[in-house]
Amino acid sequence: MIGSTTDIVELAAAGLTASCSFLSLAARSACESLDRIVERDRGAAPPPRRAVLVLNDEPHALDAIVALLKPLDVPLILASNAAEARASLDRDRPCAIVADYYLGRGETCAEVLRDRRPRTRAVIVTGAVDTTRIASIARGVGADLREVPLTEEAQRDLVALVASYLPPEAA
Repeated sequence: MIGSTTDIVELAAAGLTASCSFLSLAARSACESLDRIVERDRGAAPPPRRAVLVLNDEPHALDAIVALLKPLDVPLILASNAAEARASLDRDRPCAIVADYYLGRGETCAEVLRDRRPRTRAVIVTGAVDTTRIASIARGVGADLREVPLTEEAQRDLVALVASYLPPEAA
């Protein structure tokens, strides 16, 4: 009877885990978990591309962030609301997001950041007065936080932070 973890891994490698019913109860559970992992990986999205999504509903602020990030020499994808940002995440697969917290019409970037792929890094750049609450939300969605106005030093820090999000260039 097949039942060890080694047997299950060998079966998975051979593509034979489609039916786990012949295994012992403990091995069946492990086999079914492995099947879910194999299925997830088959349909896994490609890795994020070397691009940055800039999300801000204010045109002047959007332009300012774009000007700051231009020296990074990566594609900058612009979005002015949550729907555009979600579409970009699906279509463009950026490796990083620079987002304003409040997006107008009652929207915030929080839902967009919750929905992003795990390898897509994010920073919230906000001038909101309730930064303690936003800092808590940023931590909850795994994003960094920077407050505006950005001094020259803070601007350099933001560019360095976003640069640290970028994967190495292909050789």
